[in-house]
Amino acid sequence: MKEILDKIQLFNEGEIRQIHAASREILVNPGMRIESGQLRRGLSAAGAQVDEASRVVHFPASLVENTLEQIRDGIRAGKKQIVLNGVVASLTPRSMCIKFGGACIEFMDWKTNQVRSPTRSDLVQMVQLGEALPEVTFVGNPVMYLSEDDGTQIDPRMQRVKTAALIARYTTKAGSTEVWNAAELKYMMELGEIVRGSREAYLAKPCFVTAKETISPLVLDEAAGDVLLLLAQHNLPCVIIPMPITGTSSPLSLAANIALGNAEILGTFAAIHAACPGANLVGGVISGVMDMKTTMAVFASPEAVLQDIGLAEIHERLYGFDFGAGGYIDAKYPGPQVMFEVFARFSALARSGRYNVPAGLLNSGKRFSAIQALMDIEIERWIVEAGKGIEVSQDTLLVDQIQRVGIGGHSLGEEHTLSNMRKNIWYPQLMDHTGCDISQEYMNDMARTAARRIEKVLAQVHLYEAEPAKIRAIDEVVRAAEKELLG
Repeated sequence: MKEILDKIQLFNEGEIRQIHAASREILVNPGMRIESGQLRRGLSAAGAQVDEASRVVHFPASLVENTLEQIRDGIRAGKKQIVLNGVVASLTPRSMCIKFGGACIEFMDWKTNQVRSPTRSDLVQMVQLGEALPEVTFVGNPVMYLSEDDGTQIDPRMQRVKTAALIARYTTKAGSTEVWNAAELKYMMELGEIVRGSREAYLAKPCFVTAKETISPLVLDEAAGDVLLLLAQHNLPCVIIPMPITGTSSPLSLAANIALGNAEILGTFAAIHAACPGANLVGGVISGVMDMKTTMAVFASPEAVLQDIGLAEIHERLYGFDFGAGGYIDAKYPGPQVMFEVFARFSALARSGRYNVPAGLLNSGKRFSAIQALMDIEIERWIVEAGKGIEVSQDTLLVDQIQRVGIGGHSLGEEHTLSNMRKNIWYPQLMDHTGCDISQEYMNDMARTAARRIEKVLAQVHLYEAEPAKIRAIDEVVRAAEKELLG
C-alpha cells in the first residue's frame, strides 16, 4: 500500500548544506545583536567575539557546530525535544491531535459572529470546548484573558498567572501560555505541578510556558533572552521562533528567508547553551511574505508555507531535530478563503509529518473563532483519512463477494458491508451529505452546523472542572502571586 501523503522533500543534500553554510556565514558577519547581558557573557566565555558597545555577537562556526552536536548528544541520551507552543505543528504520528492556542487578542463570538475583545467567560468556554472535543489534545489560551465579564481590565502583572489558573481549572489537556519574567514563572510552575500531580510529572510534560521570538533580522531582545535562559535553568523547554518576513526583514527570496530564520535560531541556541549547557533547545518558525500590493505581511501564501516547511526539513534531515512549523491563516472570517488556506497549509504540514495543527486561528493569528476551529478539525480529519491510501489484498479486493452479488446486484446487505461501514468509510461531522430539499441547504452550511455543535457541547451539564481540592490549590497560587506581583 502506498500512502498518498509521502514525506515532502524540498531540498537535496547539497542544498540543505548550502543553506546551513549560509546561516553560519550570517552569524559570523553581521552576527546577531544579543541584548541579554547574561547571554553575552556566556557567549564570550565560549569563544564568541562580543562587542559590548553594540551588543553584537559574532559566532565562530565551531561554536555553532559544537552547540548542535551537544543538542544531538542530549537527544541520543534520551532527552525529548518539546515544542511547547500553540500555533506551530511539530513531528507527530498520523493521528488527530489538534491544538487550541494562540493567545489571540480578538474573539469572534460564535453566537453573533461579531468580533470583540475576549473576556474571562470567552476563555473559559473555549478551554471547556477544547476539553470536550476528543480531537483536541492541547489546550493553551486560545484567547487572551484581557478583562472580566463586566469589563474590568486585568492588571497586566497578573494576566499570565490568572490565564494559566483558568486553564488549570477547566481542562486536563493543559498546554502553553506566556511567561514574561522570573517572578511569575515560579507560580506558573506551581500551577503546572497541580495539574500534572508532581514536579517530576510536570517536568516530563510541561505546561504554562511557551516559545519566545527573535526580532528579525538578527535581534534577540533582552526580555526574550532572559526568559529563555530562565526556562533553561529550570529544565524547561526553550523554544525559539523567529518571524522573518520575505521582502522586508529578509531579502525577497525564499532561500534567503530560510537561511536568515535559521541563523536566528542557531545563534539563540548557541547563546542559551553557552550560558546553560544541557538546555532543552528546539526551534520553530512563523515566516511571512510582504504583499507588495497591500503592504501587509501574509502568513498563508504558498511562499510562506514553503519557507516554514523548508526550514523544518533542514532541522529534521540535517540536524536530527524536531521543529515547529507555523500555522497562521490570513483570512478574517470563516468562508472560502480560510478553507482554502487551511486545507493547503494542513496538507503541507501533514506531508512534513506534522498533525498537531492549531485550530481556530484567523487574521494572521490575532483572532480566534470556535466555528473555524471545528471546521479546521473537519479538514484535518479528511486529510488524516485520505492520507491512509488504498490497501490492496485479497481481503480488500473481495472478488468472491463481487461474484456472489453478481451482475446488477448490490452489497448493502452483505456482512462485510455491515461490519465495516464505520471502519472503512469516513463520516463528516459538519459537511452536508444529506439529501435535504433546497429550503434546508442553508441551515446545513458547515458554519451553521459548527455553531449548533458548539451550542450542544457547551450546554452539557458535566463540562470539566477540577475537583475542589485542586481548585483551592489553584486559588492559593493566584493569591500568593497577587501578593507578590502586585505588591
